[in-house]
Amino acid sequence: MKTLVSSYCRNECKYCALRRGRSVPRERWTVDKLASVAAQLYKEGRVKGLFLSSSIDGDPDEVVAKEVEIVRKAKELGFRGYVHLRLMPGVSRWMIKEAASVSDRIGLNMEAPEGSVFSEMCPDKGDLLNDVFKRLAWAVEEARKAKCKAGVDTQFVVGATGETDWLYIKATYQLYKGLKLRRIYYSGFEPIPGTPYENKPPCASWREHRLYQVSFLIRDYNFTLEELQEVVDEEGFLWNEDPKLLYVKKHPELFPVDLNEASIWEIMRIPKIGPIRARRIVELRKKKEIKRPSDLKGVIEDWVIRRIIPYVAFEKTTLL
Repeated sequence: MKTLVSSYCRNECKYCALRRGRSVPRERWTVDKLASVAAQLYKEGRVKGLFLSSSIDGDPDEVVAKEVEIVRKAKELGFRGYVHLRLMPGVSRWMIKEAASVSDRIGLNMEAPEGSVFSEMCPDKGDLLNDVFKRLAWAVEEARKAKCKAGVDTQFVVGATGETDWLYIKATYQLYKGLKLRRIYYSGFEPIPGTPYENKPPCASWREHRLYQVSFLIRDYNFTLEELQEVVDEEGFLWNEDPKLLYVKKHPELFPVDLNEASIWEIMRIPKIGPIRARRIVELRKKKEIKRPSDLKGVIEDWVIRRIIPYVAFEKTTLL
């Protein structure tokens, strides 16, 4: 179950359908009503979790406190599902701790990859470094203490002000490697009538998709910023091509890979080989030497075996 606690907002974010100055129907949940609905839907088996966010309807601590109160009430009524809460910019550390204590995951939207872009898009939402990034760092610490099993996440709005993909990539790298966030989401900008950005072009859907692919290369494949510089053009934008395959094409010297000697990170450079398949290969080579494609049968899919043959140093290349 995914809902806003309130659609009333005090802010004037230039891309948002719920910005304060836009004429739009507004609603608020009461604590008791939303808690009872969530608990009832869970008991009926219609939902497995609850994701609560909100427009900034007043003080940030008051908004998050209401989310926490709703979750606690729902649990009193029998809700036992997954809980994901959205924090507000400028929220206090104490309230972040309270949110972490009732959640499986907490998050706070970055919206923009750097301060100047944030100030342009969200002129009255505070300072990116102090009101968002600092709170994300607190959230990571409090989530760890509270043992939130799904950690902390954030989200970017992509393509609203002409910012480059490289800005998002650098911010993503810092969030994954520095703050240790668990997940980063990308929401392609779409112009909304009645907002200052209504005449801006929408973000291409493929751009959002390519940013997700790069984010996984950072989080799961251990790609460095230096390596990722090779998958953007001179202006800092991604091509509409799988960034991993693009990197592979630019580095033929890395192949073929000896599956018996290579590190797990080297194995994951092979097209179609991700963390799960790489771990299976590493476990297989502990039991036997991998000499030919057929040795991989039962460990990875036949179609994947056929695709990796050009990149692997097999003694024999008989398919299966």
